[in-house]
Amino acid sequence: MATRRYKVNAGEQAVDGQVTEEVGSATNSKFIELTVDLDATAVYGRDGVSQRSLTKDEVLEGLEQFKQHILKGNWPPA
Repeated sequence: MATRRYKVNAGEQAVDGQVTEEVGSATNSKFIELTVDLDATAVYGRDGVSQRSLTKDEVLEGLEQFKQHILKGNWPPA
C-alpha cells in the first residue's frame, strides 16, 4: 500500500469524477487536498504491538472529525 491523495477544486460542480486520486507524496495542484497514509505500519492493533493499515471506516471517521473541527472553529483559520 502507499500514500493516497484525493484532490478537488473549490467551486467545481460536485459530480462523480471531479475528485482526483493519485499515489505518492503530496504535490499542491488543487485547492482542497487530503492525504491518507495507507502504510501497513500506520496503526497499532489492540495489543499495542501488531500493526495494520487504516480501514475505510477509520478514514470516514477522520473526515467527520475534520468536518466538526471546521464547523466549530473560526473560519478562515488564523
